[in-house]
Amino acid sequence: MWLSLFVFSGVLSVGAVAGGINPFEYLVNREIVEVYNDQDEPKPEVKVGKPHDIEQALPKNSTSGNFRVFLGEAIKNKTTGLVVDAEGNAIVPEGYIYSFHNTQDEANRNTNKQKEILYVDKFNPTTAPLTRFLRVQSVVDATKVTVSPFLIKVKPEEGATLNDRVTGRPDQYQNADKEGNATFVLLEDKNQLYYGNSNTELFKVDGTSKTKLTDAEINKFTTNKNQLIEAKIVLDGETATRQFTLFVEKLKVSGVNPVLESVETRKDDTNRYGDYDLKKTIPALLATGENPDYYTITFHKTAYDAQRNENPIDISKPYEGAHGTDATARISYKLAKSASPLVSTSQKVVFKVIDKPIIPPLQNVSYCDSKIASYSLTIDGQTKVIADGRTIATDEEQAAEGFDPKGKYSIGYFNSEEDAIANTNKIVGVEITVKLNETRKIWARLTNLEDKNFNTAFFYASLGYDNLKTAEVSTQVFHYCQVENNTGESTVNLRRYEGTVMGKTSITNTPNLNPTDKITTVYYENEKDAEADVNRMPESKVTAYPIKMGEVKGPIYTRVIMTEGFDCKADNYSSFKVSLGVELAIDYFPKESTQQLCINTETNEIAPVVLSVENKDVKGRPIVITWQYEVSRENGWIVYNTVPGSGNQTSIKIDKSGNYRAIASYATSPYPGVQSCSTETIVWTVKAPPVAVVEGVDATGMLNSMEIDEKGETMVRLGVLDGGTSPITDGYDFAIDNSAFQPSSQFYNIPIGEHIAYARNRVTGCSTSVKFSVFGYPKYFTPNGDGYNDTWNIPGLKGHNEARIYIYDRSGRLLKQLSPHTEGWDGTWNGKPMPSTDYWFTVEFVNDFKAPNDMNGRKVSYKGHFSLKR
Repeated sequence: MWLSLFVFSGVLSVGAVAGGINPFEYLVNREIVEVYNDQDEPKPEVKVGKPHDIEQALPKNSTSGNFRVFLGEAIKNKTTGLVVDAEGNAIVPEGYIYSFHNTQDEANRNTNKQKEILYVDKFNPTTAPLTRFLRVQSVVDATKVTVSPFLIKVKPEEGATLNDRVTGRPDQYQNADKEGNATFVLLEDKNQLYYGNSNTELFKVDGTSKTKLTDAEINKFTTNKNQLIEAKIVLDGETATRQFTLFVEKLKVSGVNPVLESVETRKDDTNRYGDYDLKKTIPALLATGENPDYYTITFHKTAYDAQRNENPIDISKPYEGAHGTDATARISYKLAKSASPLVSTSQKVVFKVIDKPIIPPLQNVSYCDSKIASYSLTIDGQTKVIADGRTIATDEEQAAEGFDPKGKYSIGYFNSEEDAIANTNKIVGVEITVKLNETRKIWARLTNLEDKNFNTAFFYASLGYDNLKTAEVSTQVFHYCQVENNTGESTVNLRRYEGTVMGKTSITNTPNLNPTDKITTVYYENEKDAEADVNRMPESKVTAYPIKMGEVKGPIYTRVIMTEGFDCKADNYSSFKVSLGVELAIDYFPKESTQQLCINTETNEIAPVVLSVENKDVKGRPIVITWQYEVSRENGWIVYNTVPGSGNQTSIKIDKSGNYRAIASYATSPYPGVQSCSTETIVWTVKAPPVAVVEGVDATGMLNSMEIDEKGETMVRLGVLDGGTSPITDGYDFAIDNSAFQPSSQFYNIPIGEHIAYARNRVTGCSTSVKFSVFGYPKYFTPNGDGYNDTWNIPGLKGHNEARIYIYDRSGRLLKQLSPHTEGWDGTWNGKPMPSTDYWFTVEFVNDFKAPNDMNGRKVSYKGHFSLKR
């Protein structure tokens, strides 16, 4: 049963209902919302434990060489049964999933997941211990991943028992059917406990009772509960047992169809609509105590969509639903381990529009006086507006014995919406004190005392300035620029220049015209409306004021007022005109701002980058283009000069690295008297051609030593200098001599001689090459008999039959003469192992470079030294 502690905590059949709870009350109660809110509280950081090492004895008298290990013992120790590490941290905490991998890289990338039974054919015990990796990942936050290594050790044969040799069995998971049953096949668990040995019996364990399974039950075992199974084998007088669990996976849902309530937001001829927060229903959909973070829950307009997992509702914002309609919830369990986890689409969320008492629109309570620091405002006038003819009961009347709430209402005032909804922290008295330049949002609550239904609304209490001014802008024409369309009709946003109307300045030590930043502007169609402050222009027109291309339009009248919550305004008004000029319609090519020069590998010449400009003017009006390149950057300024030899051309070829741009303007003004505008230009960064490099070469291009990989093979590593100082490999393919291009920059067993390395950009096709020569030899070897790096030779000389290698000790004594075609020196002399130290060699061979070279056919000699490590 141990996996149930953290993989699938508890089981409840689909359709179970929270006992005794009315579906309507289940969600209407505030406590349900509070349960939902609790899910957002910060939770303590989970520390993932380190996996156990596994120790397994080899099968007795086996000739096959097979070795099997149950990797699940890294999570649950087979001896102690512990699922925590030495520090008490769960190895796979609740809410986490796990997988096994052969390498750390595969674990990090979550690829090549391994089965829980590790099969090793032709196992060589000398390679033990083996290292495998456990990946543990949160289902709540996919970024929380822990990858930990563990060892698989071979238990010494001395003292090993049958119990040390048998292979543990993983737990099994199956979905419950409609009756709550699941069927398991246990034949493999019987046969694979000990390398195919059939002397295995399976028992059903219930507490202290054990019942042997029949062959029929082994082939088809049906249960409606999580069942512990014990496998027992008796062989050569020894007995071994292992236990595993059959998990019947069932979704833990409540079966409740929650009801969401909303005030009416709109209505049409047939329906009333409200806005609903579907997230609030999630706790109600699950069984009591279930963590919503462990479930994937989506909502759909129809059951059909829910079953097909199509068209999910966006629950990040309120969902508009009609009264009496519903949404279907699709629920699945993130921690399920069955091959096809269960999905529930049987529950719905019902939408209900409730009738709340209507509160008439409330006016702000505001006062304007720049000469006082604070002021007390009375709000009793709002009570009459809110009552709207209804009977209002005081607190004293409500508390009186025998009070009849029928047809009566109460009114209260609060400092926040939360207090108004909760009906707590009511404002005492009828006066609100505010400071100069302050607005206070006051919430009113109107409650129907008969059915306890209520509604809330707010108004502002404020003290503002009475000395506001509108800047004098009547001589100004505010200019706009846009790309011209086919109709010539357009709109502009008048608020673009409202800072000027408000008298705001960016000049140091120059004060703004007005004493507060809590101001905005309003606009009027004519002076009569501006003077009387009536018929203010609607915001939709202010931000999209109609104007024709090339037109100067006005006057438009404006006034400064204080922002929302204040009823203070400037005594004066002003006016201005607006004009609309043409912005150049230009396309720049290429679209990407970073370009790179390439070298033609056949001619060794630079292939230029072509930069171009396309005139997209709707009327085809001619433009003038100036090509420029960056010269310097000084004190935050970028200095450009004209590209030599360029003129008014639509394209230019660039063969030098640097930053370039094209400045375009109309040849003649499209609309006389209205200024046109240039468009924002693109700056192209043209990078120098890439340079192929061979890592580790000396100044002559010679690679004097070579890396040795874990297989003992020599290696050449290539790279590219792509505008930086360090070689890169991403985005490039590589080749040496006539080999095919490959994504890897590493090449093995490159023969001694001269070579050409190539690098090619996968996107641009830009290629580069470099010549280098190789003389490489291993820097050390380890003759310890493990099959890796046990001998020393120079693999790059295998193509030279005439080559001879002489090995000497520190005193100059010749220890070995060998050919590159032999296995190499095994670290002995006259049959005796030589000590761990440095040794010297001389090698003689005849040059045979692949490329034409004057050195071909000449006998050459190299000397060097290497280390023997034991």
